[in-house]
Amino acid sequence: MSSRAETIRRTSLYRNPRVLVLGIDAMLIMLGFGIVAPSMSYYLIALEGGLTQPPGPGYIVPPEVVAEFSLILGIMMAAFMGTRTLLARYWGGVSDTHGRKPIIIIGLAGYVLLLMLFGLTQNWIQMLAVRAFQGVVSAMVWPTAEAALMDIVGPLRRGEGMGLYMVLSNIGFVLGPGLGGLLYNYCRDFLLLPVPDVFRVPYFIGALIVIPAVIATTMVLKETAPGKLDADSKKLEAMKTHSSEASLLPVVHPMMEEDEMTPKRQKMIYALYLMSAVNGLAMGLGQPIFQLFLMSRITTDIGLIGLIISGAGAVGLLFSVPAGRYSDRRGRKGLAVWGAVGARASLAVLPLTTDLVQTSAVWIGQSAAMSSSQPAMRAIQADIVPWSLRGKLFGTIQAFFNAGATVGPIVGGALFAYFSLILIPVGPLVIDGVVVPFWLASILGIIGAFVIWKYVEETRPIEIIKAEKDEIVADAT
Repeated sequence: MSSRAETIRRTSLYRNPRVLVLGIDAMLIMLGFGIVAPSMSYYLIALEGGLTQPPGPGYIVPPEVVAEFSLILGIMMAAFMGTRTLLARYWGGVSDTHGRKPIIIIGLAGYVLLLMLFGLTQNWIQMLAVRAFQGVVSAMVWPTAEAALMDIVGPLRRGEGMGLYMVLSNIGFVLGPGLGGLLYNYCRDFLLLPVPDVFRVPYFIGALIVIPAVIATTMVLKETAPGKLDADSKKLEAMKTHSSEASLLPVVHPMMEEDEMTPKRQKMIYALYLMSAVNGLAMGLGQPIFQLFLMSRITTDIGLIGLIISGAGAVGLLFSVPAGRYSDRRGRKGLAVWGAVGARASLAVLPLTTDLVQTSAVWIGQSAAMSSSQPAMRAIQADIVPWSLRGKLFGTIQAFFNAGATVGPIVGGALFAYFSLILIPVGPLVIDGVVVPFWLASILGIIGAFVIWKYVEETRPIEIIKAEKDEIVADAT
């Protein structure tokens, strides 16, 4: 490819305002939630009387106290994923028919309101209700935004487009936990706020951070939903970001030119459903137990916890765009599978760490592997799913993931509550029971990677592959 073609490709993506506003939306949401992430579990325990003073360096929450509240934390996370599960497919289908832009805007405004309400909660029941409504707005924003992004970038650059989207998103999550830790320390050491008030401030700051996303989306984003565009404008809208380079680019994979559901596509979409459910269960298991492991075994210094999460995300930033470009040029499947395997293997090693340095190193490796895998995985999904069903089926894939992630936190919290307090003899060795939920999450994640390796074909966009003439079917659902 000529240097001119390469220049056109770069500028048309990285200067496209609609691509950037979707990425900025994700960045601001992740920044807002990243600020509250280091202290959320402490907030829960404080509201229920488990903390009497703001935690700081040298203060470890007693393991029995952590175990007492681990199941409640899991239920709270499950409430979020449960409502997201029920509504992701619905909102995706609505966005196909009635437009993506209004769904995204309403969801972003909902994020602002619910973050403010989260900072005003008085007990775990109220926290549970707010988290459940956060799942509703999350179901509106994330699958719809990804569908809009795939509409805009076109089939030849899905991996790179998703890589850019993830970089912007991860910038928010990289900065958020570190800022959240510093904000907590400021509220504790300078404002001298008591518990639970010391944990409330980050939620109000998070709400303020998301407000610009509502404004930018309203002003910049244009509609890309197939139900809102006629046949001619569909083609124009889908090709707008790369029409100037069309004659310079390789031929598109035939699978990616058709907007029809074939038996081959249907089979691969079913595999994506299964993979998503298993991955959701693995993620749901891992999300609460990582926080619980840190506070009961490593440190309760919220500032340090924020830096661990931010540092891991910063490393992930270095991998997202290069991995996306690689998947566009050399193939998606291998990167998606082996990156996922590496991330899950790192999760299995995590409970064996004994200090902050070891824990940080393993978590950074996990973030790098996952950041390498995800752009390719999301591009595979977009390659397989027809445009006319993209919002609906992206929502369905999210729903399967969310279903697993709804069960996972409850199971993870219950397993941590039991196994974290016991030792397990294995022959001449004695293993800390805390490894059980981590190892289970790791195994499930590897099973999800196997499903993709076994049942999903390569969708590399720059190869010319003869399309099979399959009988057309109506839907994959």
